[in-house]
Amino acid sequence: MANSYPTKNIKNVPVRSKQSDSSFYGTILIPDMSGFTQFVNEIDPAIGRETMKELLHSIIESNVLGLKISEIEGDAILFYSKNVYTPYQIKYQYEEMLINFQRKVMQLSSKYNYNIKMSLKMIVHQGELSIYTINGFEKLYGKVVIEAHKLLKAPINTTSYLLITKNIFESNGLNISNLTHYRIPLDKISGTFNQIDYLYFNYQEILQNSTSQNHTNLLDE
Repeated sequence: MANSYPTKNIKNVPVRSKQSDSSFYGTILIPDMSGFTQFVNEIDPAIGRETMKELLHSIIESNVLGLKISEIEGDAILFYSKNVYTPYQIKYQYEEMLINFQRKVMQLSSKYNYNIKMSLKMIVHQGELSIYTINGFEKLYGKVVIEAHKLLKAPINTTSYLLITKNIFESNGLNISNLTHYRIPLDKISGTFNQIDYLYFNYQEILQNSTSQNHTNLLDE
């Protein structure tokens, strides 16, 4: 499967950073495991703990962008950065995590003689963030954090996908108005927050050389 992905060196792609003394304009990336609840309900607890430990480790070890970890949230990791990335850099980061995650799933399925039915999705959003410290732990603060977690519940009918919000494309000068994109309302849980437009890229289809060709071309620009 690894041969399906590009090998372009992302270090050659410029990274931009916008900061102030009290806050920073940055990026949130949340890789999240699909199928986690079913896995916990079916597997022996001791095996489940070791499996989750190794799967989370595979994601962390795939951090090619040098992202910081805010916290580990069960089956998800909240990464953040003070940098604003290009869609290509985000795509490359997700694919590295996906490759290593699926490789680890296969290894552990063989080791425990159990078919682990988990896959990986990732939500990527950007905006104004700030950090506060409590008992030595750094915590992210801002409406962008709430929005990113809301996007984890977006009604997407696939288990392996990359979701990128519209503002990431716009901050890189890319127009997505002629592409199929979606909108999720945030007003029910977040007061006066606006709706968020996003695109998602179905990696089950991409790996099968199916649709979304225009989308993947856009990511490579």
